[in-house]
Amino acid sequence: MEMTVQLDLDFSQVKKLVDRLPQKEKETLARHLDDQTLFEELRRVQRELKNTPLTAEEITAEVKAVRKARAARASSH
Repeated sequence: MEMTVQLDLDFSQVKKLVDRLPQKEKETLARHLDDQTLFEELRRVQRELKNTPLTAEEITAEVKAVRKARAARASSH
């Protein structure tokens, strides 16, 4: 028997639930959220630059900026 339950939780309730997770699961969740954030950021940049040609230097600079931001987020966890 399968049952679906829907809960309406506010942000502070979600944070309290996350606080109760084991460290390993928090790290997994953090990576998942980072991936989601990065994916959305990439989609936003793609929309903005759809018809704008980029040089190899501009692409390299953007890649470095994203890597730096991800490394900073990873080190803060």
